[in-house]
Amino acid sequence: MKATGTAMGPRPLLDAIAEALGAEREPALALYVHVPFCSSKCHFCDWVTDIPVSRLRSTGEERSPYVRALCDQIRFYGPQLTRLGYRPEVMYWGGGTPTRLTGAEMTAVHRALDEAFDLSGLRQWSVETTPNDLDPATLDVMRGLGVSRVSVGVQSLNPYQLRKAGRAHSREQALAALPMLRRAGIDEFNVDLISSFPGEARESFEETLRTVLALDPPHVSVYPYRATPRTVMAMQLDREFTEARDRHSMIDDYELAMEVLGGAGYHEYCHGYWVRDARHEDQDGNYKYDLAGDKIGFGSGAESIIGHHLLWNENGKYAQYLLAPRDFTHAHRFTTDEPDRLTAPIGGALMTREGVDFARFRRLTGLDFADVRRTPYVTRWFDLLERCGGRFVETPHSLRLEKSSIHRAYITHLAHTMAHGLAPERA
Repeated sequence: MKATGTAMGPRPLLDAIAEALGAEREPALALYVHVPFCSSKCHFCDWVTDIPVSRLRSTGEERSPYVRALCDQIRFYGPQLTRLGYRPEVMYWGGGTPTRLTGAEMTAVHRALDEAFDLSGLRQWSVETTPNDLDPATLDVMRGLGVSRVSVGVQSLNPYQLRKAGRAHSREQALAALPMLRRAGIDEFNVDLISSFPGEARESFEETLRTVLALDPPHVSVYPYRATPRTVMAMQLDREFTEARDRHSMIDDYELAMEVLGGAGYHEYCHGYWVRDARHEDQDGNYKYDLAGDKIGFGSGAESIIGHHLLWNENGKYAQYLLAPRDFTHAHRFTTDEPDRLTAPIGGALMTREGVDFARFRRLTGLDFADVRRTPYVTRWFDLLERCGGRFVETPHSLRLEKSSIHRAYITHLAHTMAHGLAPERA
């Protein structure tokens, strides 16, 4: 079968997925639901660059067309995928901020999912939120629907840094969010933090980290700041209104987090993801390891990797999604002719302790990893990772980065691309 392009309709796409799966199909499926609404347009967030503030902050009435389109897409694809043998094991609602939805809207989307799929086998259902969009009534609805895990975007507890980052919540709201979750009976939750914000002193980041740890979260995520083009912070850096951190200080900040978290009994199971107990790990793999299993994403801005295909909808084509929610703005079958489409899943896999499992890679993409690795694009990319300090460990069955080298390779590569704007093929 040839690589599929953007003109493929829903029915031919489903036929192509079924053909690609053949005898290799497995029942496990991850569900992702994208909610493209927020209370503010954060200055560091790459997802909001193409979204007008007025749409981002849509009210309930303005959101209704989106909820209807989302439910239509779910009700169309869900039964088809169920007939192919898929059974969801994990579900993640992200965005955006899913808790911007009303209880009635959440219930409507969940009802569509429950009618379209067999959700009885869900092991984990995560929902993202921000402290200012969290309240007891919303949590009661979520708990009643079956949400088992919540990820809270705190980012920083420094009031000045929160304003500089364009966040809508306060330090006090962030500190109140975690006890609120526990009172609602949700004991599985994550706290998102960002290290190396431009201009933020290491002492400020450490104070945030230690204050959060005093609240005993089961899961902590630490993301080194990434200056994505066209975000407010990136433009401020370009215009020298603020100063970027160099890679050495970024590594120092992250190693401070490693020291503090390790001292508090946490271990890192994937770059940036920390738990004390393995049962608290994020099981969906949405942000760290797209090769963990087939994933179908619903909503504008959502991405899918399923049946040897990469599917996604562009953020900037919101109106198009409302008119034709069953179509994807991009639908591509993985090929060695377009190895750049594998950058995110391979890169995510290399951030985990397991790395790229060759058999899993072949099942999910339809490609032999050795063939992909020989392409000039991936050859140059891996060479760059080694120059950034990554140390590859290969077995007959997998390729991974030595655990102690992951953070240095990732941050050095990040700083390199921020400074030079280089993709692997140009590096």
